Amino acid sequence: MPPPPRRPTLPAPAGSPGGREVELKLAVDPADLVKLKQHPLLKAQRPSTVRLEATYFDTSDLRLAERDLTLRVRRAGGKHVQTVKSGSLRQIGLFERGESEHNVAEANPDLGAIGDAELRRAVGGALKDHPLKAIFGTEVRRTRWHLGDGGKVAVDVDLDVGHLKAGEAEAPICEIELELKRGRPRDLIRLARDLGRVVPLRLDVASKAARGFALYRGETENVRRAESFHLEKDASLGEASLAALRESLAHVASNQGVILTGRDIEGVHQMRVGLRRLRAALGLFRHQFRASARDHLLGELRWLAGALAPARAWDVFLTEQLPPVAIALAGETELREIERAAGSLREAAYAEARAAIGSSRFLNLMLSARLWLAEPPWAEEAGIERSARNVASEILDRRHRKAKRLARDAHRVEEAELHALRLRLKKLRYAAEFFAPLFSERRVRTYLKAIGRPQEVLGHLNDTRSLKALLDPLTGRIGADSGAKALGAVAGFHAGRAESLLAEARTEVRDFARARRFWS
Repeated sequence: MPPPPRRPTLPAPAGSPGGREVELKLAVDPADLVKLKQHPLLKAQRPSTVRLEATYFDTSDLRLAERDLTLRVRRAGGKHVQTVKSGSLRQIGLFERGESEHNVAEANPDLGAIGDAELRRAVGGALKDHPLKAIFGTEVRRTRWHLGDGGKVAVDVDLDVGHLKAGEAEAPICEIELELKRGRPRDLIRLARDLGRVVPLRLDVASKAARGFALYRGETENVRRAESFHLEKDASLGEASLAALRESLAHVASNQGVILTGRDIEGVHQMRVGLRRLRAALGLFRHQFRASARDHLLGELRWLAGALAPARAWDVFLTEQLPPVAIALAGETELREIERAAGSLREAAYAEARAAIGSSRFLNLMLSARLWLAEPPWAEEAGIERSARNVASEILDRRHRKAKRLARDAHRVEEAELHALRLRLKKLRYAAEFFAPLFSERRVRTYLKAIGRPQEVLGHLNDTRSLKALLDPLTGRIGADSGAKALGAVAGFHAGRAESLLAEARTEVRDFARARRFWS
């Protein structure tokens, strides 16, 4: 049997030779703290408690933060400790960052005290004589438990309760940090699952530094959309697969807070997009991972997508499908009844979505997916050392040809075949986006634009054809005769729109057939 393939892991943070910190960050509701402390693992230990005050320094335009560097001076027990960290301020729960700590004489930074020469040069190069200033501060009461099995595993559990302050702005802190002292990332995941059985926990995606800088900028927790990511042109297939999974998981995890607080309906939509991208990445790189692990994760992703689907469907109905009918039939009071009934159903759907995201099943899903990135379940002969660029050309060429065959005949294919084309275009688009960093940005952008328009029109057509599933539950919630007439008006309006969208889709699809490949 051939030896198992080399396992690409998360890249080491830039400037991290001075030390490495691996911790899992989890948000917890203050109301659940008493119950959390009764967990058998914590109750069996005698914790220590200390009050910590820290000030984070940067330039006024945040030159350090832009380079994923943080500089902090913390006061505890009459001493001042300066800490410099390197690595992304936003990671998916499991933070892996370079860290260098030194005692300093006072509460102001001393760059000469940074012991690691490479890290010291990185900080100095970022500042370039720009003056440092205090950006924000933290005050927390930290309760720490030392957990371990007396051998290979040791974890510090830190419960931080307090607040961030930047100028007059404040934000609460209530989080658990599980810091790995000995062992593997899976040991942190296992402990987080155990704690999550007692109280609801949420995988965090922002460090205190990220939250503090956002507070300084006047930003709140916003909807997170898909983002591009970096790959070297000579990246391996294993590196490309982990990068795609990491970005897709971040897309999902970063929108959980927006959904739970109900600030923006776009949060549900973007989490669903992130789930589709995550599933697409697992399909695209399916041969790189063990089938059993992949299939289990896909099953959980389908569960979550299904839990969010009704909320998104009612959002589309109320914000996109009902308004044009209301304009066309101005004055029809029955349409307002439909709106009220649909609003009630949407509230119920959102309650179900929030319950799913607040569940231990969701936490376990996020933890399992995050563990994939730290300890990937590679198949024994996964070919992860192959050139990602070469594999990308093979995959994109195959998917492009399949879509193009249907696109050429768009003027005469049935609507069901156009639906199949929509799914092919979606898979092609996700693959193109995942492999985009390996090719010319200008050519990729042109190609994605050629895919985007037919995919958008076909998506609207699919929403229109799915309308009946939303109208049926409304029937018993509004007046019998007038309600049936109003629902019929909505159905009729969109039936006519569907014919127009069908014609438009055929035109846009034919245009896609002329799109030029960016990978050859």
